[in-house]
Amino acid sequence: MKMRLFDLPALNSRIKSANTQSSERWWGYFFGPMGAAILNVTIISYINVFYTDVLDLTNSFALAAAFLAIFPIVSKIIDAITNVIMGQIIEKTRTKQGKARPWVLISAPLMTITCVLMFLIPQEHSIWQLVWIVLTYNLFFSFAYTIYNMSHTLMVPLSTSNVKQRDALSLFTNMGVNMLPGILVSLLFPAVLMPMLGVDYNKWITAMGIIAAVALPLTVVEYYFTKERVTEAAYSAKEETTVSFKTQLKACFSSKEWILMVVYMLMFQVMSNIMTLSLPYFCNWVLGTYNDGTTQMILSAVGKAPLGFGVFLLWPLVKKFGKRKVMIVGFGMAAIAEAICLAGSTSMPVMLAGSLLYAIGWLPSYVFSALMADTLDYVEYEKGIRADGLTASVFTIVATASVGLGQGIFNLGLTTTGYEAPYLVSEGVYNVQNAATQGFISFAYLGIPMIALIVMAVIMVFLRVEDKLPMVHEALTARRKAEAEARGEVYYSDEEKAAMEQAENDRIAEENRIKELKAKCAKKGLNFDAEEAKYQAKLAADKAKAEAQAAKKNKKK
Repeated sequence: MKMRLFDLPALNSRIKSANTQSSERWWGYFFGPMGAAILNVTIISYINVFYTDVLDLTNSFALAAAFLAIFPIVSKIIDAITNVIMGQIIEKTRTKQGKARPWVLISAPLMTITCVLMFLIPQEHSIWQLVWIVLTYNLFFSFAYTIYNMSHTLMVPLSTSNVKQRDALSLFTNMGVNMLPGILVSLLFPAVLMPMLGVDYNKWITAMGIIAAVALPLTVVEYYFTKERVTEAAYSAKEETTVSFKTQLKACFSSKEWILMVVYMLMFQVMSNIMTLSLPYFCNWVLGTYNDGTTQMILSAVGKAPLGFGVFLLWPLVKKFGKRKVMIVGFGMAAIAEAICLAGSTSMPVMLAGSLLYAIGWLPSYVFSALMADTLDYVEYEKGIRADGLTASVFTIVATASVGLGQGIFNLGLTTTGYEAPYLVSEGVYNVQNAATQGFISFAYLGIPMIALIVMAVIMVFLRVEDKLPMVHEALTARRKAEAEARGEVYYSDEEKAAMEQAENDRIAEENRIKELKAKCAKKGLNFDAEEAKYQAKLAADKAKAEAQAAKKNKKK
């Protein structure tokens, strides 16, 4: 699929380098994805609150109560179909800007429009209200967000084949997508917005319209500050080939490593979505009182506190021990934390201590995108094809299906245990939920994640792709070089391109240094040869000192 529109110079990436750059990491993978992430996290976190508390669907009429449990699951069947279709569309897309990036840009206005429609629901309880919910819910999740999420998921694997640079991009994008949006939504909403919005329909519409509007320019920023280096290397102007869906399917589902990653993704998404969905209910009805403005804010603030500085500690640990080992230890720690919290779910001190420990253990999940990229490299090495499109389809199907599955299970639990929408008992005092409802909410927020974390740790024990990467990349480089030579082309690996570019940058920098030194000597009447000798002597001394420190460090090991 060729889209001529993306031949326009105005749509060219602002990233030109063969190396990933700081502007790419910060704007393309940190700030840019935050827009769609904040929008998605807000909707996932509070659309159910909007349905149950603002629209009062659980108590409106019998059909609506059953509908809340069934429609999210049914909607995800539609979502699954659109994900498969979108994955193949991306795989067949051929543009100057790559195959995934164009769809990031296309998704930007679609997400904003469909989000607003999602909350502009008629307030009258009727069958048409339910029809509107189904239509708008699927317009956002099965159409607009599917387009974005499918293309965004591929950006790290398609960015570069350089493992170190890819790991760094993975860390940045996971901070941008998970950490900051999670902090903003979990702190700002319960502390400021929720008490202000209450159950006022019009205030909810205004708030969601503002959030949707913010997502648009940030998603455009993501488009302009990313680059598909792997796509550029894989598809030459002379030869554009596609791998059939059936071939990709066979290759991936015959790979043990790829299947383990899918199961991991399922556990990760189910846990994340149910925790996100149940958090406001847990704070409103188990740990605190309805919309008190402090319980969720305090719990989230303490739970998110390690994420800021912890990310900078994570990177050295990953470099020293590897992604897999760090994830095993981290998930085990987080599972223990959830068990502690489950035992003392009504105690704020216990919850704060457990949340702090959980956050530390959860940090290694931020290297997931890099691990997925490693797995795609391994599948290409093992099966001879690169299944980016199918992988994005399956992973996004799992991610979106888990939203519907989690929402359906959670709403079923609420309705069967007798959940009641909030109402004032006296001035400033709301009703309370029965013991069965409180127990179910606690299990959803703490028990299900504990089980998922244990499964995820076990998966990492058997997923050993990272250990094979040197051999994999050596073989892939040799294979691509042979294919390029067969086409009569000169092949340069990403590492070689990066090294050539760095050498050229060093050469230019050295020329400028010499030019500046000559100008300085001429201005101050200094001898250039003598000044240059001083510089070279200092350079040699610094190099010797660095080598001595490195030797000392290696000796200690």
